[in-house]
Amino acid sequence: MSQLHQTKNRIRSVDSTRKITKAMELVASVKLRKWQKTHDNIKEYVSTLERIISKCFVGFSKEDQDIPTAFKVFEGKTKKLMIVVTSSLGLCGGYNYNMFKFVDSIFNEGDKLILVGNKSESKYANEDYDYDLDQVDILERLDFSKVKNLARFIEKEYETGEYGSVVLVYTSYRNSLTFEPTTLPLFPFSIDEEENFEFAPIYEPNQKEFTNLILPKYIETVLYGKLVESLVSEQASRRNAMDNATDNADELVAKLTLQYNKARQASITNELIDVVAGARSLK
Repeated sequence: MSQLHQTKNRIRSVDSTRKITKAMELVASVKLRKWQKTHDNIKEYVSTLERIISKCFVGFSKEDQDIPTAFKVFEGKTKKLMIVVTSSLGLCGGYNYNMFKFVDSIFNEGDKLILVGNKSESKYANEDYDYDLDQVDILERLDFSKVKNLARFIEKEYETGEYGSVVLVYTSYRNSLTFEPTTLPLFPFSIDEEENFEFAPIYEPNQKEFTNLILPKYIETVLYGKLVESLVSEQASRRNAMDNATDNADELVAKLTLQYNKARQASITNELIDVVAGARSLK
């Protein structure tokens, strides 16, 4: 096959790839707008709920024997239970790589991982980590019922007294270009000791029942909000990656087209020279 044909076939191949990356960029943009809207709505709700919670638990005694498990501190326990949120699909730039690098930096011997997202399963399947896969597919068609199951699951794990803390490791979204892995402590539940009111809150029917009702709802809501935030970060990362891939394909097509035109022009020039030379030889 001549060089011209090889270059032309390569242009077609790169152009086909460009169409795919462009389509994936558009799909990621649509999903990004969808999850951004959900994230904006839940973010305001969570912020309000946090303010309510901080006021409701003022004066709450950690010494009470009947306090919920979420408040209990298991002395001497250093093991962490980490819920690691990654994507289930690829082609999202450094989204998963940055998460794995961050987890490696905070992981200590004896810690256990709850993996969310199929990419985390692929990463840790062949490595020396203690992990659980029961929640790995939670991000596929995410809904609140799945998050409630996750909340109950990690609460039961913490109730065993085996872990000193439960931490959510997710990707925090700043803007469409900035998102980074971070942690959110879930258990033991911390109370803002600096809150100060002239009168202590009045609970109805009592503090224990109130706490048992609102605390699980708060944990579920926070978990849902952070999982949504991770999805926003994932789609933003994928859109950026596909946008860069499309730009690179455009540049490569332009370069190959120029190369093809030069080679084609040289071929035509050589053919003309051969024709002229042949005509002169006949004289």
